[in-house]
Amino acid sequence: MVLFVKMQVAKDPSGKDINALEQHIKNLLSPSTPFFVSRCVVQGNLEIGSLREVDVKSGLPATTSTERLELLDDDEHILSIKIIGGDHRLRV
Repeated sequence: MVLFVKMQVAKDPSGKDINALEQHIKNLLSPSTPFFVSRCVVQGNLEIGSLREVDVKSGLPATTSTERLELLDDDEHILSIKIIGGDHRLRV
């Protein structure tokens, strides 16, 4: 399974562009977001091929997910990951 996400250009309150992709990655690494992730660890540098291990909170049909960064395009605001393993009901 490959997930493609096209990000919209985000603006701060003064109207300046925000790097939405960078902000999204920072949000994934913070404990407050998203609600279904209890832990997210990126292995190595944030570059194509890097892996992240995600622990999912209870109540969902998964406990862990291993994902590889496939595409990262700041200009087009595109993030693509491939789920390569984990304990969930998704086919890999």
